[in-house]
Amino acid sequence: MADSEPLLFRATLGVLRPVTEAATEAVKASSGQTVRVEIKRTSGNVKRMSLYWVLLRIASEQLSDAVDGVMSTRLLHRRLKREYGLAKEVTSKRTGEIIDWDYDSISFASMAEHERAAFIDWTVARLSGWIGCDITDLRREAEAA
Repeated sequence: MADSEPLLFRATLGVLRPVTEAATEAVKASSGQTVRVEIKRTSGNVKRMSLYWVLLRIASEQLSDAVDGVMSTRLLHRRLKREYGLAKEVTSKRTGEIIDWDYDSISFASMAEHERAAFIDWTVARLSGWIGCDITDLRREAEAA
């Protein structure tokens, strides 16, 4: 899975309709233009993965005043992957210093469904702690979005 919310569509009556907010925004941004679409079957629990990206969107809005700069969903996604151990350190052979992180080293697509579920449950708990709200309230807010 990429480091951004997937553009998910559902075929209804011969028309592709956006399922995620990112897909809706992409359609709005391309109004009147011809775009290329590549169709791929999704793997894993799409509803759970959509919930994950909605959680990140809610958290980025709530936490934007807590940081200098922009608190984006991509930044949150990368930080959560790193804290959970899904990103590998890229270290200098000469100094041993961590130069960067490889966020693509473990992709969601290669994880078993129960591992993705555990990561998302952990994410809800982590984000609710950062925001300062109840886990149930955060999950309910995300599911309603």
